[in-house]
Amino acid sequence: MDTVRQESQADVEAEIPRREDRSVSLLRANFLMVYFALPAVLVLGIPYVLLWGWGDVRAVFVDGSLIPLLAAIVVGIVVHEAVHGLTWKWTTGKPFGVIRFGFDWKTVTPYAHCTEAMQARPYRIGAVMPLILLGLLPAVYAIISGSAAAAGFGLFFTFAAGGDMLILWLLRDVAPDALVEDHPTRAGCYVLLPADEGGKE
Repeated sequence: MDTVRQESQADVEAEIPRREDRSVSLLRANFLMVYFALPAVLVLGIPYVLLWGWGDVRAVFVDGSLIPLLAAIVVGIVVHEAVHGLTWKWTTGKPFGVIRFGFDWKTVTPYAHCTEAMQARPYRIGAVMPLILLGLLPAVYAIISGSAAAAGFGLFFTFAAGGDMLILWLLRDVAPDALVEDHPTRAGCYVLLPADEGGKE
């Protein structure tokens, strides 16, 4: 009888996935993001300056365009997190109830958090989408059109997506169909691995 119980317990334990932590603290993420964000900003900002110069950039500070730009950035910060959550919802089919939004006052960091596990592919798509929509597209438009306001907006949100680039780097070797679970308090996630796979390391 004891042998049967031990075997049953072993089977249950074997089915419990192991969590591999792929996250960093929000405070550390705010520092590490610079290594990813700054090169991206330079790649986009330098062509703009070479093509259009600094004249329109200086004009933003004297012609009244700065306040609308700052207002757009404030709204964009909220939209950035909404894009994370909405993309996760649309790519996974999960209900809105599992997507939570908040603000960490200690690190002055807004966040979007999914309370259920998902595959790494939609997790990555959700992580990169704000960079594409709020950062890269406005910055490319600025390079084409010469709009200093679009350049300021796009470069700001390219830099702001440095934390998301960091998360993509943390998951660089994770299979697209692997299950990941968004970390509730840190930047990154857990990778869910079979318990027996954890014993191979």
